[in-house]
Amino acid sequence: MGRLWSWIDSRLEAWLITLFYAYFCLIMLVEVVRRYAFGASSQWGEMTARYAFVYLVYIAVAQVAKTRDDIRIDVLPRKLGPKGRFFLYAYFDLLYLLLVGLVIYYSIGIMRISIEYGTVMTGLDLNVAFAQAALPFGWALLAVRIVQRFAHTWRTCSRERQVALGGEGFSE
Repeated sequence: MGRLWSWIDSRLEAWLITLFYAYFCLIMLVEVVRRYAFGASSQWGEMTARYAFVYLVYIAVAQVAKTRDDIRIDVLPRKLGPKGRFFLYAYFDLLYLLLVGLVIYYSIGIMRISIEYGTVMTGLDLNVAFAQAALPFGWALLAVRIVQRFAHTWRTCSRERQVALGGEGFSE
């Protein structure tokens, strides 16, 4: 079980990102060829490529959040000592988790409405809730990564009395 979790923790996101990106590129290539060579394109191709891209973005956000390598301004953390930086990062992580909770709560409500009324995707006979599931899935994955990075920050701070700036000190 430990090896499985280790693989999921280190490789699953990269594989999913690669899979969704490859699908997105392949479908877009096919649709461009169909449109310009044959004068017709499919609605399902554009729709599924769009949602593959949405899934890709949410999974990538979670992957980047784990190591705190996202876009940020480091003026205040650079001026603080390890203890102050720890509390600042803990505050940021708490705010992130609050936002995650709100997004998951409201996105599940939207999915529930889509399921209840049987809203289907344009060009497909699939409920739009499958596409909308990208939000709670991606944000739940983000929550897991935020908890992991907080635990890493906690361990580093308690052992070494240091808190790395941003993504420094994280290893895959």
